[in-house]
Amino acid sequence: GGVGGYGAVYRVEPLGAPGRSFALKLSLHPDPGRALREMALLLDRAWHPNVVRVHATGRWPDPVEGLPYFVMDWVEGLALHVWAETVNPTFRQVAIVGGSVAMTLGVLHARGVLHRDLKPEHLLIRTRGQMPVLIDFGAGDQAGAMTLTTTTLPPGTLHLRSPEAIRFQQRHWRQPELRYPYSATDDLYALGVCLYRAVTGHYPFPPGQEPELLAVAITERLPPSPRDINPQVPEPLSRAILGLLEKEPEQRPRTGEAAHSELMRGLLSGGAAAFEAHLFDEIPGKPNQIRRPTWPEQPYLTPAPRPRAAPVVAAPRRLPAWGWVGV
Repeated sequence: GGVGGYGAVYRVEPLGAPGRSFALKLSLHPDPGRALREMALLLDRAWHPNVVRVHATGRWPDPVEGLPYFVMDWVEGLALHVWAETVNPTFRQVAIVGGSVAMTLGVLHARGVLHRDLKPEHLLIRTRGQMPVLIDFGAGDQAGAMTLTTTTLPPGTLHLRSPEAIRFQQRHWRQPELRYPYSATDDLYALGVCLYRAVTGHYPFPPGQEPELLAVAITERLPPSPRDINPQVPEPLSRAILGLLEKEPEQRPRTGEAAHSELMRGLLSGGAAAFEAHLFDEIPGKPNQIRRPTWPEQPYLTPAPRPRAAPVVAAPRRLPAWGWVGV
């Protein structure tokens, strides 16, 4: 289990079936709106084999006025970045996991559901089967739902926010009544950040920077190619991850299905052999310990190209055929 800003998660077992584990998530926030929305999402539109499943809901200690809780599957597995460095899977396995998450997001987006806080900690890889499970829809949203956030941006993590979300906040920070129109391409950008972290051991824009510098890097700088950080990354996979990190949402895959196609492209081509390599080299004499690639001292040598505005051509000035011309 664990405790976060909005709730606590406990590993529980039914009294009548000891040994069968579930996760009980108890809201600790005075406003139950977030927890109730997450329950509604998981019970209705967010149902999917790759999304954690809810089995029961209630309130505690008082069944009417108490704190909301819900009981979910206990997922035996590791967070994506921990799995990458502990299991040291092949690039094939990572591409399949990434493609599976992309397809899952595509299904959810088609139902009007947005995760809005996708990060490696919210992507668990099952120990059995090595397939991903999306968890923590506390910041999630669905079409037609009432707005709960009281800030310009929904709850989230800065180094996983899209460039357009940060630009919106930079433009409208004096207008807290405005709400950023989060979209499917924001979720897909966050998936790109997660996969970059998995195959390189680093975030494309490291979270240790000052928030102002981090925001500038996300909006103004191109990250190094994953292959430049970890030369073992197959070129098609490196290119697909960078495609998810494009600065302009129009340049990214527009749907989860399109992102899946890009992530799978290398596996279906003649260069599939490169996908059989493991992510990282192991440290000699230390089995199961990987050597994380080095992050360059000056990673952002290339500024992001700015969208070009169409040139304005001045119309030729015509003088009237008769009358006075004012000066």
